[in-house]
Amino acid sequence: MNRQFAGITAACALALPMAALAQPVDLPIPAAATGEYPPGVKVAATPSGPVYVDRKGRTLYGMDMRTLIRWAPEPSQYCQEACRQIWEPLLAPAGSEPNIAYPHFIGPRPASPPGATGAAPPPARPAGPAPGSQQAQANVFASAASAVAKVQNAPDWTIIAGPTGPQWVYKGWHMVYVRKGDRPRSTAHDGADGSIWNTLKFVPPVPKITAPSTVTTRFDDGRYALADRNGHTLFSGTCRSDCGGWVPLAAGMASRGTGDWTVSLAGDAPQWAWRGKPVFVSQDTDPASVPAGGMVLRP
Repeated sequence: MNRQFAGITAACALALPMAALAQPVDLPIPAAATGEYPPGVKVAATPSGPVYVDRKGRTLYGMDMRTLIRWAPEPSQYCQEACRQIWEPLLAPAGSEPNIAYPHFIGPRPASPPGATGAAPPPARPAGPAPGSQQAQANVFASAASAVAKVQNAPDWTIIAGPTGPQWVYKGWHMVYVRKGDRPRSTAHDGADGSIWNTLKFVPPVPKITAPSTVTTRFDDGRYALADRNGHTLFSGTCRSDCGGWVPLAAGMASRGTGDWTVSLAGDAPQWAWRGKPVFVSQDTDPASVPAGGMVLRP
C-alpha cells in the first residue's frame, strides 16, 4: 500500500444508541474513501455483492471488534488458539508499524460470546463503579461516544498490533482475516459466531456532486442515485397518465442555479431541473418506486 498513515490513533466503538447495543453490525460499512488497497487485495463480484478478496481470491472477513468489548478486555487480541485454527489474519508487510489502537472498555461482560471460537477469559475487574450500575453503563457509553468521533475519520486501511503481529484493519474496527480452506469468493461465513465475522463488503466512494442543498446521494442495489434530504429518490421524465406520483422537486423563490442545476418556472411553482430536465421526488427511498415513465437520476 502506497499511502502511509503514520501517527494515526483512532478508536473503534459502538455507534448505536443504548437500546441497539447488542447488534452493532446492523450498521452498514461506510463507503470507501480510496482506491488504494493493501498488497494483493482487490474487489471481486459475488452473488451477494462486491467484496474485498486476497491475492488467492478468498473473501476478506472483518472481525468486528465492537461485538467483543463485553467479553474481551483487548478485542484486537481476541483471535487466539481455537480461533487461529480457523481464521488466518491478513498480515501487514514485514516491518510495518501499527498506526491504530483500540481502547480498553470497562463494563459488565457475559461469561462468553455466543459461538465463541477463542475468547480469552475475562480479566479481574479493575477498581471503579460496580458492574451493572448506572455509572458503569454511563462510563462505557461516554467512552464509546468519544471513540466514535475519532474512528469516523479513520482511513480505510490501517495497521493494528494483532495476536500474530501487525495486521490490517478495515474502517477502524474490522480486523481483517480469511477463513482457512475457503473457496474463492465464498461468503458462506458472513455473520458467523454471532456476527463477530462479516464479509468486507465494497461500497464505492461517494461521488462528489455540485447540487442544491436539498440534494444528496443514496447508495442502493450497488449504485448511487440522487435523492432529496430525506433519502427519497429523484427522477425525471414525462408523465403520460396517472401523474399523482410526479411530485416536483421544489425550488425556493430566490433559488439560483448551480452546476447542472437550473430553476424552471414553467409550472405553478419554481422547480429544479437537472441538465435541462424537470426533477421530481419519489414517495419512497427505493429507486424501484419511481413511477412508470420516470428515469432515476444518477450522478
